Formats: sequence, C-alpha cells, structure tokens
Amino acid sequence: MSRQLEQALFSLMPAYGSDLPPSLVELASSLVSQSRFKAGNLKAEEEVARLYACANLACDRLKTSLDLPPIQPRPPIPPRIYKRLYNHLDRVIPSPTSTPTRTRSLRTRTPTSRAAAAADDRPMPSRATPTAEQSLAQFRTGDAPSTTPTGARRSRRSAAVTATVRPWVRPVARFACAETGRPKLALTVVAGMEAITVPGGRETKDDWVRGNYAALFAAVLYWSVARARAALAGKEVTRGQPSLNQRREIISLLARARRAVTVPTPTPTSASAFAGQDDAGDDDGDAGWWAGWADLKPRDFNAAVATVEQRGWLGDWWTAIDDVVEAKGWDGKDEGEHGEDADLAGPIRVRRADTMLQDKYDYLSAARKARYQSWRADLLARMTPVTVVDGNAMEVDSR
Repeated sequence: MSRQLEQALFSLMPAYGSDLPPSLVELASSLVSQSRFKAGNLKAEEEVARLYACANLACDRLKTSLDLPPIQPRPPIPPRIYKRLYNHLDRVIPSPTSTPTRTRSLRTRTPTSRAAAAADDRPMPSRATPTAEQSLAQFRTGDAPSTTPTGARRSRRSAAVTATVRPWVRPVARFACAETGRPKLALTVVAGMEAITVPGGRETKDDWVRGNYAALFAAVLYWSVARARAALAGKEVTRGQPSLNQRREIISLLARARRAVTVPTPTPTSASAFAGQDDAGDDDGDAGWWAGWADLKPRDFNAAVATVEQRGWLGDWWTAIDDVVEAKGWDGKDEGEHGEDADLAGPIRVRRADTMLQDKYDYLSAARKARYQSWRADLLARMTPVTVVDGNAMEVDSR
C-alpha cells in the first residue's frame, strides 16, 4: 500500500520532483487506516478512490505547513462521485489539530499543557511553518522589495540577462548604414555588438571592450560592410588593415553621427544603466546616454579592427552575411563605380539570415540559365549529323 500511496501523492503534485516528506506519507497512511474504521461501508465505485481521496486530503491539510506545490487532483472516478467521497472523508476524519486526543485528556488542562499537547499531535514538517506575511506575499503586487536570499538572487539574475548594448549603438548604426546606402545592414552591426559586448545577455567583463567601446563599434561596422561587399563581388574578404579611404570614411561617419543623432528624453533606465563606467562623451551633459563614446583616432580604429579579427569575434553574425547577400540576389551596379579602396558607399539589400534559400537551390539564376543555353547549343550541334542522312532528313516516328 505504501507504494500505491506514494504514486497517488506524486500524481496529485506533478511539480514535486524530490522525495516526499515523511510527515506527508505518514498522515496519508493514517488517514487511510482511519477511513477504513470510520467509513468502512463505501460503495464499490467509491472504494476504488479511497486511497486517492485520503492522499488528496493529506496534501490539503499539510500544503501550508510543508509549502507544497499546487495540488492537481485527477481522481479515478467521476468528479461528482469523488467530490462526495472527499467531503465525506473530510467530515468523518477531523484534523488532529482540532480534535482532543486521549493524550491531551490525561494532562492537566493548563494553557501550557494544552499548547504542548497540540504541538505533540501536529505532524512534524520538513520546513519551518511560514508566517501569514510570507504566505500572502506571493499574491501581492510586489511593491516592497524581496528580502529572501532566493528573491535577491532571482532579481540579480533577471537584471543580468536583460543587459543590452549602449543606448547610442542602435541610432548611430542606423545613421551610419543609411549614410553609406545600406540601412538594413544596421541590424547586422547591432547583432555583432551584442555578440561581443553582451554575450548571452550578460555584459562582458573584458576591460578592453569596456575601454574601447566606440573603436569596437567602428570595427564591427567596417567588418560588416567589408563582408557584404566581398560577397557581392564573389571574392574573399581582404584581411589585414583597412585602406586609407575606408578608415577616413568610417571616422567621418562616426563624427557626423555624434553631431546628428539626438539624445531622447532621459529615462531612469537610460540615465543609470551604465553608471560608473568609463565615458569620454560627457561634455554635453548626456554622459549616461553616450556612455562609452569617444572621438575615434586612426590608430585606435586600426587596433580595434585587428583585435576583432585576432580574438575570433567574427562569429555567426558575420559569416551569415554571405548567405544574406547571395540569397537576396544583390546586384553590383555601383561596384564598378568605386575601386577596391573606395569608401563604404553603395546600396545593399539585407534580408533575414535564417531563411533556407541558398545558391545551390536557385535553378533559375542567370549563371544556371547561361550554362543551360550553352549545353543546349552543344547538344543540338551534336545531333545535327545524326538527323541528316545523305542530305535527307531522317524520319522520326512521332507515334
């Protein structure tokens, strides 16, 4: 019966993953024994659910003292009959805390002895009984801060996973990509910054990243556009230091973005999100919003480009640009207008990188059509000597 009783208790509390409290098992077993004595004459359909109803009754009586998870009854008989059986057992088997026992009647009826007897009759919980304030805390709005260690850890964990890039990253990325004619590439730039500065939703502790945030942003912008241009031209990305024109264009873009991008209305989150971090852009009083910004110098830009490559930060967000460009079918009209060292201008149309379209499945591409026309012409040329015999066309049975 003990195994059947434990199975019934686990079925009542599916969310309870550990061993059952001994006091819960003992109370359920005691209720089964008492039910056979006080409610021995049950109907056949009710007798089937006797053990289950006793287990349910034990869970209900100890759910507060043991802090049990939500109880989900799934009785083996129709709900109407089970409810009647449960109420009957609850009535004939009163709670031990409200019924005087033989042990209590033999003691002197003083307040102290009555309290001691009541304490002896209660089942021993595995955890301390929560107070009324603690029991009602889960139903309140949560205006007061949590004081339990678990709540504090949960709050710190929740704050950590919501970390994001600096507030100016997105608007500056949109401005820079729009200026170069690639507005949709801003999503890739932001994704690269998130992968490097807040991996897994938690802000990085890398001192170099925190101290060279603006240079890192410029390097991510450079590598993103370089990858897109290389994929458009069908070439490999040129590694090494950027050219003079590319470096000047990036630095000029960021300088214009600093003047053009306006600071939105400050909020408590934006004003204090990066308090205490290095900030070189606090000359206009918007230190919180422009945290991490710095006037970019050529040597800082070159160092950031090399660091991003050397540390292996060119991850999936960067390699996926090839699939984006190829599947989208970008044209290179403006590629011939600029040399290898041209500025980073030129329209690029960006699509989502998670589609399944690939070049090998594009059967109607211009290259495949050209190969088909060549194959067809060659095949027709080889068929001509066969279809002509002594100057007369060979008869072909069309049936």
